[in-house]
Amino acid sequence: MSKINYGKKNLRIQEDFEPKNAKERISIWVDEQLVDAFRERARVENSKYQTLMNEALRQFINKPSLIERVERIEKKLAI
Repeated sequence: MSKINYGKKNLRIQEDFEPKNAKERISIWVDEQLVDAFRERARVENSKYQTLMNEALRQFINKPSLIERVERIEKKLAI
């Protein structure tokens, strides 16, 4: 039985692994002001700033693009 290393948790069976929770470590330059704002919000919410940043990115990527929104409006207006 192979063991999957997932952060601090070692998963012993494949069923324990949730692909939607898989993370990839990256390096990125972010404005110091943004990082400070996320850290402060995380402190207030008793959370982790990386988690908040991940949630903000997820919300952004799941938001329809301007093109998609215009196409929806055109469809409703039968243009």
